[in-house]
Amino acid sequence: MSTDKLDTTDDTNTAEVKKEIDASENVVTVFDLASEIEDSLKDIQEKIKDQDARFKQSVSNIEEVVEKLKG
Repeated sequence: MSTDKLDTTDDTNTAEVKKEIDASENVVTVFDLASEIEDSLKDIQEKIKDQDARFKQSVSNIEEVVEKLKG
């Protein structure tokens, strides 16, 4: 009886175990997902605050120009 088949089977099992380990490293938990969403929402809030400040400044500038035109 040849031992070549046994060696091949061991290599296959080892490869399967490595695949399972690699797959488990790619698992995303609910906590990871929630953290990612929270970070994204914080970034969006920062952008909205910046845009709001720029908008208010633009409105203020327009109001100043209108007042100068009236006077």
